Amino acid sequence: MTRFIPSFFTSLNIACGFFAICVHDIKIGGICILTCIFLDTLDGLAARVFNAQSEMGKELDSLADLVSFGIAPAYLYFSLAPFDHWSKFLPALAIVLGSALRLAKFNTIPSLKYFIGMPTPTPAFFMAGLFFAIHYENPTVVGLMGQTWFYSLIPLVFMGLMLSNLKMFSIKELHLGVSKNKYQLITFLSFLALLFVDIKTAIPLSVIVYILLSIVRNLRYKDDF
Repeated sequence: MTRFIPSFFTSLNIACGFFAICVHDIKIGGICILTCIFLDTLDGLAARVFNAQSEMGKELDSLADLVSFGIAPAYLYFSLAPFDHWSKFLPALAIVLGSALRLAKFNTIPSLKYFIGMPTPTPAFFMAGLFFAIHYENPTVVGLMGQTWFYSLIPLVFMGLMLSNLKMFSIKELHLGVSKNKYQLITFLSFLALLFVDIKTAIPLSVIVYILLSIVRNLRYKDDF
């Protein structure tokens, strides 16, 4: 029965992503997306612990990621459009297409200790933080999201990052010794510091820190990431 445990967590991931769509509420939806990220981590951990990796599990995980980290955040993001025009669905569509293409690309490359292109949970994590900031009326975020150019730009940037060849370190990939984990530690400590500074914007800003640190690491270790 242990070989079904990872798929159980993956199925919960899909259900939680679907619920985020159904509730049509940015706060509850944001919580659902964060829960999906947690479940996505659990299914991978369970697969390794119980040695239950399978092709079916891999495909199911990709489908879950498309629902929870592509369609769900895109649907909630669409509801925040600052203008009423048929084209307002295009930025949200960029999130869905970027996630689908990224997942298809991910399934065709060998497993590495780092990511090539931004993993789909990262934009979803950013979006969840954005939803919280808007729900709790952070003036900066609310003001920016009221601008058509900003609303349209965010999904395009994330689509570009997901489909890029930028090497991005894995938060879950840890090694013995602090020196080999300094980028992960800086990211984590930055997130904790941002929580104390402004909990409403900590999640989006920590994602920006992650992106910048990945770029720095690319510049420092071009051949041996």
